[in-house]
Amino acid sequence: MAERKLPGQTPERISFFTDAIFAIAMTLLVIEIPRPEAAAFSVGHGVSKAKAFHHLAHFLGGQWDAFYAYFLTFLILWIVWRQHHRMFDQFSRVTPRMVGWHFPLLLFAAFLPYASSTYGHYADNPMAALLYGLVVAVVLFCRTLIQAEGLQDGVLIEGADREDYRAEVTVSWITSGYWVLTLALVWWTPWVGIPWLLTSLFATLVRSVVRRRRLRSAPA
Repeated sequence: MAERKLPGQTPERISFFTDAIFAIAMTLLVIEIPRPEAAAFSVGHGVSKAKAFHHLAHFLGGQWDAFYAYFLTFLILWIVWRQHHRMFDQFSRVTPRMVGWHFPLLLFAAFLPYASSTYGHYADNPMAALLYGLVVAVVLFCRTLIQAEGLQDGVLIEGADREDYRAEVTVSWITSGYWVLTLALVWWTPWVGIPWLLTSLFATLVRSVVRRRRLRSAPA
């Protein structure tokens, strides 16, 4: 007999809603990148193709920080969304705490386009970097808290590898902690963007170490 899912504890609805918020946030990121709108970018009226090319190339080059913030934020949202998707494919139900932690998760995920735009426009301002870093930190920790709640009895589907899931929770905690530690570097913005970009690589390395330790400790 199939397990009865209580109202408000079905993974599908909250997963669909989360998908929508993440999709909107990821789309809004590109809207915040400044558009080239000067007359000097158009050919004609005394502006040659060479001059128009030079002016537009100079403008686009000047938006490097905005493009970087767009790429970094899209990458973070993509990774968090994929991990959320993978989590919910292993859930038979969600707990009230899981639902509760989705509020700050989605609140700050929806706020990320604003924080990303501020960081992209003022990449050399430590306050802009701190705002961005704190928003991402909240998103990462909320994701990890939801993931950790999945270890409660009756949440994981039958047949799910509980130990593998527990290892992924450990990786998430360490990766979130790594991000928080990078906030100590915001005064050296924009260079703090480098360790932020390396977060995914750091998580991959941690996952490799955790899995090796798990294999060593497994009974022969």
